[in-house]
Amino acid sequence: MQNYNEILEKLKDILSKELDNKKVFNKDIAQALNINYDVFRKAKQYNRVPYWEIMQFLAKRNISINWFFFNQLPESLIENTSNYIILKYYNNVTGSAGLGTINYHLDQQPLIIDTQVLDYINSNYKYTELIKANGDSMYPFIHEDSLIFVDTSNKDINNKDIFVVNVNGELFIKQIIYQDNSFTLKSFNCDYKDINVKADELVVIGRVKGVLNKI
Repeated sequence: MQNYNEILEKLKDILSKELDNKKVFNKDIAQALNINYDVFRKAKQYNRVPYWEIMQFLAKRNISINWFFFNQLPESLIENTSNYIILKYYNNVTGSAGLGTINYHLDQQPLIIDTQVLDYINSNYKYTELIKANGDSMYPFIHEDSLIFVDTSNKDINNKDIFVVNVNGELFIKQIIYQDNSFTLKSFNCDYKDINVKADELVVIGRVKGVLNKI
């Protein structure tokens, strides 16, 4: 993996070629990455590489991530880069497969996933995001620290599937049953009781389309 300055110079080379070999400055890089220049300068000061923005920059130009970050030649790649997609992974957001989790900060990091995985779980490329499960109320389907694939375009409650929902600021991963203008949050683990909430207290984040469990 290259250091910050090497990454910056590589970005300048790419932009320079697009601009007929004109000299490229840091403010041009910030603009190309859609980052406020003051934010960009502060990130540079602390060597915080904006990986998510760079990956978006590369994806728009069909530039290999392996080539950019690791100097791996495109012809040496086993799979074409177009077979992969960058998803938002909220690494500090935990949906509760337990008694409820309050999340105050929504930091995200890019996670590269083979599109065949999303095809297999039938999840929307554009609207799929990942969070981590907390608790064992949905065991054995969902384990502690499982990665949850959430399709945020799918919010229609059908009384059988599992959804990520926000109830008064707390995130839950539950089977949702709708009846008589209220919702019941059901767990698969019999040790947990049902949670009943009013219709106006619940916001559907999205349907759980897949789970990645640790062995």
